[in-house]
Amino acid sequence: MLERRGLRVAGAAATMYVWLAVPDGETSESFADRLLEHGVLVTPGSYLGSSGEGYARIALVPTEEECARGAAILERVL
Repeated sequence: MLERRGLRVAGAAATMYVWLAVPDGETSESFADRLLEHGVLVTPGSYLGSSGEGYARIALVPTEEECARGAAILERVL
């Protein structure tokens, strides 16, 4: 779904986080703010250090149902 929406997954597959390159024209914080307006909480990469700017981190720690709900929201919003 993320790739269909034009987002590049920027991390390894075997982790509890999904790292995304934010869309062109957005900062990591503006991207996170936009998603938060729709109920999806991600960590702006800039919060984790200057090299994190341009990325957002999604934690895959909620329940499977909550992750599915978040994915549905992302599909609609992005």
